[in-house]
Amino acid sequence: MKNLLLIFFIFAVTGISAAQSVRWSTISSSYSKGPVSPEYQFNYTIDITENGTGRLYYTKSSKTNEFDFNVSKQCLKKISKALMKSKVFILRPEDLSSENELMGGPERSITITKWQAPDLDARPEVIIVPSQVKEVYSKNINKLYKTIENSVPADVWKKAKGN
Repeated sequence: MKNLLLIFFIFAVTGISAAQSVRWSTISSSYSKGPVSPEYQFNYTIDITENGTGRLYYTKSSKTNEFDFNVSKQCLKKISKALMKSKVFILRPEDLSSENELMGGPERSITITKWQAPDLDARPEVIIVPSQVKEVYSKNINKLYKTIENSVPADVWKKAKGN
């Protein structure tokens, strides 16, 4: 009986970890400064693929510039770990979403396209993380944003900001 319980426990634990280790193919993270005077207004989008190619779209004064960069394997692992901690693969967007809608100020969003075998004849699943999340999830969602932003090399940010 003990052996049977041990086997059940092992399957349960490996099943839980397998359910949380979902592969992704692309991540797109966006930031908008919000309603401010045009000279202070900017926004950007960071697109990253599972193979480590990235692109930063940076808009300031109605002019958008694109910057290509590469993401290291170590950084991709950090992104995947932050994704798992954020629980975006196991919670529905409506479960993450806060009832408290804030007006004005900066806005962020993340869109994740799950990995799918190329021979499947269907669209891959897309997860859209709401811009306003419940407080219980906000710490890990904010860490996910920061991890994605930190994947962009400092020299790319410097070029984008015009410094």
